[in-house]
Amino acid sequence: MPECMGVGDTAGCSADWAFASVGSFSDNRCISGKDQYRVAYSEQYMLSCDSSSQGCNGTSSMQSPQNFLKSTGVPSKKCVSYKSSYGENVKCQTACDDGSKLKLVKSSSFEDVCSSEESIMNALKKGTIQTQFDIYSDFMYYLSGVYKHVSGSLEGVQMVTFVGYGETNGTKYWVTRNAWGNMWGENGYFRILRGTNECQIEYQCLLTIV
Repeated sequence: MPECMGVGDTAGCSADWAFASVGSFSDNRCISGKDQYRVAYSEQYMLSCDSSSQGCNGTSSMQSPQNFLKSTGVPSKKCVSYKSSYGENVKCQTACDDGSKLKLVKSSSFEDVCSSEESIMNALKKGTIQTQFDIYSDFMYYLSGVYKHVSGSLEGVQMVTFVGYGETNGTKYWVTRNAWGNMWGENGYFRILRGTNECQIEYQCLLTIV
């Protein structure tokens, strides 16, 4: 459902964890019909208000942002817009940008769906999925096609979002959304080898239950 998808841009802040989890939450509320159209929810609110995270310095676990969605929730992006460009730390807001009252929307639960390639494919019938992978220096040169790590050193870990899958010329891949803007990669997305746990991307992934 392309109308339920949207690409974000962390703009120099290591907020991939917030964009992957909140982005998937936004997708899945649209896909499930909880929202009549895709409402973009606020990554900034999670980034600033989740005390278990380190803001633009990242988070310690995949579960942390999911626990925040379940226990606290987030307002819409229209209420609390993104302000952490270039790593700026922003205080947790107690009201919307215009001074109106926050309306927090929560998830109901989440589950790890990375037990197998098939389990991920089945989960994608329900919504998009928060995952993470090891970034090597050769990924920084990605432009298009199916990515497979070939050379370069480990640069870190990045949280991203599984949105679909496919196969081309016998090569299976996951369609994955990054949060580096829609001018990056394949309109903000990239494809990565499927079924081989490429760069640990199939090791752990969480489906947000809205």
